[in-house]
Amino acid sequence: MTKMIFLSLTAFLSFCFLNSHAQSRLQEQVWVDSVYQQLSPQERIGQLFMVAAYSGGENYNQADIEKLIKAHQIGGVIFMQGTPEKQAAQTNEYQQMAQVPLLIGMDGEWGLGMRLTGVRNYPYQMLLGATRDTQLVRKMGALVAAQCKRLGVHIDFAPDVDVNNNPKNPVINFRSFGQDKDWVAQLGIAYMKGLQDNGVMACAKHFPGHGDVSVDSHKDLPVVDKSLEEIKDVELYPFRKMVAAGVKSIMVAHLQVPAMDNTPHLPTTLSKKVVSGWLRDSLGFQGLIFTDALNMKGVTKYYPDGETDLKAFLAGNDVLLFSQDVPLAIKKIQSAIASGQATEADLEQRVKKILRAKYEAGLNNFQPIDTKNVTADLNAQTDRFWGEAAAKSITLVKDENKLIKALNQPDAKIASLSIKVNDGTIRLDDNLKQNYSGVKTVTSAAGLEKYDAVVVGIHYLNRYPGKSGSYGLSVNQLALIKALAKKRNVCFVVFGNAYLMKYLCDAPTVIMAYEDNRFTEAAAMEVLKGKLPAKGVLPVLSCK
Repeated sequence: MTKMIFLSLTAFLSFCFLNSHAQSRLQEQVWVDSVYQQLSPQERIGQLFMVAAYSGGENYNQADIEKLIKAHQIGGVIFMQGTPEKQAAQTNEYQQMAQVPLLIGMDGEWGLGMRLTGVRNYPYQMLLGATRDTQLVRKMGALVAAQCKRLGVHIDFAPDVDVNNNPKNPVINFRSFGQDKDWVAQLGIAYMKGLQDNGVMACAKHFPGHGDVSVDSHKDLPVVDKSLEEIKDVELYPFRKMVAAGVKSIMVAHLQVPAMDNTPHLPTTLSKKVVSGWLRDSLGFQGLIFTDALNMKGVTKYYPDGETDLKAFLAGNDVLLFSQDVPLAIKKIQSAIASGQATEADLEQRVKKILRAKYEAGLNNFQPIDTKNVTADLNAQTDRFWGEAAAKSITLVKDENKLIKALNQPDAKIASLSIKVNDGTIRLDDNLKQNYSGVKTVTSAAGLEKYDAVVVGIHYLNRYPGKSGSYGLSVNQLALIKALAKKRNVCFVVFGNAYLMKYLCDAPTVIMAYEDNRFTEAAAMEVLKGKLPAKGVLPVLSCK
C-alpha cells in the first residue's frame, strides 16, 4: 500500500512539473507572439540589429543610440568602452525608452574588465588553458556571469573556442585556450556552463575557426587555406562539442575559407553555405547566430554599409552586430522581402528567436539596475579567483639541471636579472631578496658562472607578437635572452605569452607564468622555493 501511494505521489509531482513547464512555455509564446504583432514591418527588422554603445571615451554616442531606439526599435546594444556606473545609468535609460526591451551584450572573455575602466581582469584564456581544470574554468564563468547580471548584461560574447594553431596569430592568440582541440572544447564547455547555468547567454566564437590565421580580420580578410577534412577535424571540432553541450549562441567570423565556400572575397559571415549550410544544417545548431562586428575591414573591404547587413541576413545570421548604417540596412532588407529575395517567414522566424531570448533573459519584466557601488561589486571576487588560477596554471616547462633544487641549497649563490618591455613595477626581484640572503641584482650575461642559480624574469610583454614576433622585446633584449639561454645555471621565469618559448628552446630551466601581476609572481616564487608543485601544462608549443 505504501509503495502504491509513493508511486502515485511521484506520478502526481511529475505531472505538476510537466504542467508547470508547459505553462511556462505557453506564457513565453504568448509574450513573443504579442510583441511581434505589435511591431510594424520596419520595427521587426530593427530587432535584428545590435549596435555599439559607448558610455564614455572618444566614441561616446548616447544621442545616436537614443535615436536608433526611438526611430528604429533596434533589438539591442553591445556596450564597449566606459565605466560601470555610467553604463548602468545608460542601460536604465535605454531600457526605459525602448518599446521592446533591449538585449545587452558585452565582450567579457576575461570578465567585464575587458571593456570597462576600473574593473579588474580575470585571467586570459591562455592561462586558463594551462590549468586543464574544467571546474576552475566553470567557476570563472559563474563569476563573470555574476558581473553580467549585476550590470544588466544578458549575453557574454565568450568563450573563444578557436584552436590557436598559428603562433603568429595577431587577433586570437592568448585569447584561445590553446592548440589542443580536445582541451579547447572541454574548457569552452566549462566556461559556457558557468555562464548559462547562472542566467547569462554564452556565445562560442569565431565560427568556423579563427585560430590558423596570420592576418587580423579587423584590418583585412584572412584566408584559411586548408582542406575541408582538416577544417572538420580541427577547427570545427570545438563548435560541434559546444553545440552538443547546449551553447545558446555562436558568432560567425570574417574569414575566407575556400574549402567551405570558394566565392572570391566572400567572408564566412556573408556566406549562406557557411552560416545556413554548415552551422545551421550540418552542425544542427538551433540557437542565435551573431555576426562578428560588421564594421571590421575583413567584411567592409569588399562590401559597403547596408549591403553587408543584407548579405549577412540572407546568409542566415539572426543578429547583425555593430551595424554601421541601420536605417539603410532596414531599407535594403525590406526591399529584399518585397522582391522575394527573402521572405516574411524568414524575418518572423529570426525576430521571434530574438524575442524568445529576451523572454529567457527576464526582459518581459525588466528591473532597473542599481547604479550604486557597481565598480566595487564587479571587483569583489577577482582577487580570490586570481590566487587559485595562478597557482594552478604555473608551469615548469623544464628543469634540466635541477636549478630549483640548487636554488634552495644552504649558502647558494643567487643572482637576479630582470628583462622588461616597459617600466612597470617588478616584484620578482624583491621577492627573491626577501626569501634568499645575499641575492645579487645583475644586468648582463657577463660573469654569471660564479652563481649557483641566476633567476631571469621576463616582464610586461605585449599580448600579441607584433610584426617582429618579439612581443615588444627589443633587439638588444632578445640578444641578451639568447646569450642567457646558453648558460646552464639560468632559470627563466616568463610573465607573459607562452609563445615566447620559441626564444627559450635551448634554455635549461623555464617557468611559464603567462601573465604579469602579484598573483602570478607569488605563484612563481612558491615554485622557485620548492613549496608549490607546478601542475600547469603548456597550452601551446613553439619548440619542436
